[in-house]
Amino acid sequence: MSVDAIATNGPPKVRLTPIVVELLAQRQRDLPVWIRAPKFGHEHYSGLSRAKLYQLAAEGHIRSCSLREPHQTQGTRLFNLASILAFIESRAAKSETATADNGDQNTHPSEKILNAVSAKQEPTPYAI
Repeated sequence: MSVDAIATNGPPKVRLTPIVVELLAQRQRDLPVWIRAPKFGHEHYSGLSRAKLYQLAAEGHIRSCSLREPHQTQGTRLFNLASILAFIESRAAKSETATADNGDQNTHPSEKILNAVSAKQEPTPYAI
Protein backbone atom coordinates (compact mmCIF):
# COMPACT_ATOMS: atom_id res chain seq x y z
CA MET A 1 0.00 0.00 0.00
CA SER A 2 1.45 3.40 -0.91
CA VAL A 3 0.72 6.52 1.05
CA ASP A 4 0.70 9.89 -0.62
CA ALA A 5 0.89 12.71 1.90
CA ILE A 6 -0.53 15.89 0.45
CA ALA A 7 0.15 19.21 2.11
CA THR A 8 -3.43 20.17 2.83
CA ASN A 9 -5.37 20.99 5.93
CA GLY A 10 -7.11 17.58 5.91
CA PRO A 11 -5.76 14.13 6.71
CA PRO A 12 -3.26 12.58 4.28
CA LYS A 13 -4.83 10.67 1.40
CA VAL A 14 -4.13 6.98 1.15
CA ARG A 15 -3.90 5.22 -2.21
CA LEU A 16 -4.80 1.55 -1.99
CA THR A 17 -3.62 -1.12 -4.37
CA PRO A 18 -6.37 -2.94 -6.31
CA ILE A 19 -5.98 -6.16 -4.31
CA VAL A 20 -6.46 -4.27 -1.02
CA VAL A 21 -9.57 -2.58 -2.41
CA GLU A 22 -10.95 -6.00 -3.43
CA LEU A 23 -10.23 -7.49 0.01
CA LEU A 24 -11.87 -4.55 1.75
CA ALA A 25 -14.92 -4.93 -0.49
CA GLN A 26 -15.17 -8.62 0.46
CA ARG A 27 -14.97 -7.84 4.15
CA GLN A 28 -18.47 -7.25 5.43
CA ARG A 29 -19.65 -6.12 8.84
CA ASP A 30 -16.20 -6.40 10.40
CA LEU A 31 -16.01 -10.11 9.57
CA PRO A 32 -12.70 -11.58 8.43
CA VAL A 33 -12.31 -12.70 4.82
CA TRP A 34 -10.36 -15.88 5.67
CA ILE A 35 -10.54 -18.00 8.83
CA ARG A 36 -8.60 -20.94 10.26
CA ALA A 37 -10.19 -24.19 11.37
CA PRO A 38 -10.38 -24.48 15.16
CA LYS A 39 -8.14 -26.99 16.93
CA PHE A 40 -10.93 -27.82 19.38
CA GLY A 41 -14.66 -27.22 19.32
CA HIS A 42 -16.48 -25.24 16.68
CA GLU A 43 -15.49 -22.28 14.53
CA HIS A 44 -16.62 -18.95 16.01
CA TYR A 45 -18.46 -17.41 13.04
CA SER A 46 -20.11 -20.46 11.45
CA GLY A 47 -20.34 -22.99 14.26
CA LEU A 48 -18.80 -25.71 12.06
CA SER A 49 -16.21 -28.14 13.36
CA ARG A 50 -12.72 -28.57 11.93
CA ALA A 51 -13.68 -31.89 10.31
CA LYS A 52 -16.81 -30.40 8.70
CA LEU A 53 -14.82 -27.47 7.27
CA TYR A 54 -12.30 -29.86 5.69
CA GLN A 55 -15.10 -32.08 4.37
CA LEU A 56 -16.98 -29.17 2.76
CA ALA A 57 -13.76 -27.89 1.21
CA ALA A 58 -12.89 -31.33 -0.17
CA GLU A 59 -16.37 -31.62 -1.71
CA GLY A 60 -15.99 -28.18 -3.29
CA HIS A 61 -18.85 -26.54 -1.37
CA ILE A 62 -16.63 -23.85 0.20
CA ARG A 63 -13.40 -22.11 -0.82
CA SER A 64 -10.15 -22.87 0.94
CA CYS A 65 -6.48 -22.30 0.31
CA SER A 66 -3.33 -23.83 1.71
CA LEU A 67 -0.41 -21.63 2.71
CA ARG A 68 2.46 -24.09 2.29
CA GLU A 69 5.84 -23.59 0.75
CA PRO A 70 6.99 -26.36 -1.62
CA HIS A 71 9.75 -27.56 0.74
CA GLN A 72 7.49 -27.68 3.82
CA THR A 73 5.63 -30.76 5.00
CA GLN A 74 2.93 -28.80 6.82
CA GLY A 75 1.08 -25.62 6.02
CA THR A 76 -1.88 -23.57 7.14
CA ARG A 77 -5.26 -24.07 5.54
CA LEU A 78 -7.55 -21.04 5.42
CA PHE A 79 -11.26 -21.10 4.65
CA ASN A 80 -13.18 -18.29 2.96
CA LEU A 81 -15.81 -17.13 5.46
CA ALA A 82 -18.11 -15.64 2.81
CA SER A 83 -18.30 -18.99 0.98
CA ILE A 84 -19.04 -20.79 4.27
CA LEU A 85 -21.85 -18.39 5.15
CA ALA A 86 -23.22 -18.57 1.58
CA PHE A 87 -23.22 -22.38 1.78
CA ILE A 88 -25.09 -22.32 5.09
CA GLU A 89 -27.58 -19.79 3.69
CA SER A 90 -28.18 -21.92 0.58
CA ARG A 91 -28.86 -24.97 2.74
CA ALA A 92 -31.24 -22.97 4.93
CA ALA A 93 -33.11 -21.74 1.85
CA LYS A 94 -33.39 -25.31 0.51
CA SER A 95 -34.68 -26.46 3.89
CA GLU A 96 -37.31 -23.71 4.01
CA THR A 97 -38.41 -24.49 0.44
CA ALA A 98 -38.68 -28.22 1.21
CA THR A 99 -40.70 -27.50 4.35
CA ALA A 100 -43.07 -25.22 2.45
CA ASP A 101 -43.47 -27.78 -0.37
CA ASN A 102 -44.10 -30.73 1.94
CA GLY A 103 -46.60 -28.96 4.17
CA ASP A 104 -47.98 -31.48 6.67
CA GLN A 105 -45.48 -34.21 5.77
CA ASN A 106 -42.76 -32.69 7.97
CA THR A 107 -45.09 -31.70 10.80
CA HIS A 108 -44.68 -33.67 14.02
CA PRO A 109 -47.84 -35.62 15.01
CA SER A 110 -48.20 -33.74 18.30
CA GLU A 111 -48.03 -30.47 16.38
CA LYS A 112 -50.85 -31.68 14.10
CA ILE A 113 -52.99 -32.43 17.15
CA LEU A 114 -52.31 -29.01 18.68
CA ASN A 115 -53.12 -27.31 15.39
CA ALA A 116 -56.37 -29.27 15.10
CA VAL A 117 -57.38 -28.47 18.69
CA SER A 118 -56.65 -24.78 18.23
CA ALA A 119 -58.72 -24.82 15.03
CA LYS A 120 -61.44 -26.85 16.85
CA GLN A 121 -61.21 -29.70 14.39
CA GLU A 122 -61.00 -33.40 15.01
CA PRO A 123 -57.37 -34.54 14.84
CA THR A 124 -56.61 -37.12 12.20
CA PRO A 125 -55.53 -40.48 13.65
CA TYR A 126 -51.95 -41.51 13.13
CA ALA A 127 -50.01 -44.68 13.74
CA ILE A 128 -47.62 -44.84 16.63
